[in-house]
Amino acid sequence: MSARVVILGASGFIGRAIMRALSTDGSLEIISHSSRTLDLTRPESVDALDAVAGPDTSLVFASALTPDRGQNLDTLGANLAMATNVARALERRPFGHVAYVGSDAVYGFDVNPVTETTPVAPSGAYGFAKYAGEKIVEIATGPKDIPLLILRVAGVYGPGDPHGSYGPNSFARSIAKDRTLRMFGDGEEERDHIFVDDVAGLAGALILARATGVFNVATGEARSFATVARAMRDLVPYDVTVNSVPRKGAITHRRYDTGRLQQAVPGFRFTPFNDGLRATLQAFGAL
Repeated sequence: MSARVVILGASGFIGRAIMRALSTDGSLEIISHSSRTLDLTRPESVDALDAVAGPDTSLVFASALTPDRGQNLDTLGANLAMATNVARALERRPFGHVAYVGSDAVYGFDVNPVTETTPVAPSGAYGFAKYAGEKIVEIATGPKDIPLLILRVAGVYGPGDPHGSYGPNSFARSIAKDRTLRMFGDGEEERDHIFVDDVAGLAGALILARATGVFNVATGEARSFATVARAMRDLVPYDVTVNSVPRKGAITHRRYDTGRLQQAVPGFRFTPFNDGLRATLQAFGAL
């Protein structure tokens, strides 16, 4: 177990949740950084990591510009710059363990169920940047024999999400605003929706165990957006109007085989789906 954990991106949706989860272990010293304290796009900013590097310290790299900031060359460049600068710091002063918080956006939609051995096929700037980030960090950690954990996180929902990504988060925000929600087509697409505290709990367990390799962080249960919308409508004490809008692309599904994750964190209990939805609705002011 690490005596110290340094979290980059600690003010983000997932980074903040991981920090909360790790804070329950009173034996850990936790050092957190956000873009305000450490601008990772600037090469000189990572000099601050030199003082805290060492064999007893784990580094959690959760910083990224998310898709809501734009799927363009500017955000791609910024994400690649952050990964490159962190990698340079690792080459200079190794850590005892590194955890890279990635995304399931590295996968395409042509294979189901997805496993850790499913070929990557990122289709957008964000997915490409997250996969490139994995490889950049791997280039730095490999020659130094630094244990590397890569977390490919599925669609996350829950309190504290500033992005309002399509699904439970955007539905809750819209319900709170005007008691409506927008759904593409009839909401047939199936996705694995994982509660943010469960992401943090799984990540925390793997980080403390100094696990290595790739893990898909998902529940293993896929639900359609229509099912999610229906569950949320049932949880609020008023009528909600569902507005169907034209679909932007073909109907796609994403289902996971979570066998590797289950072996690494046996007995982990996921938040019941309705409990997670209820907490999300409350956080957005819909309940």
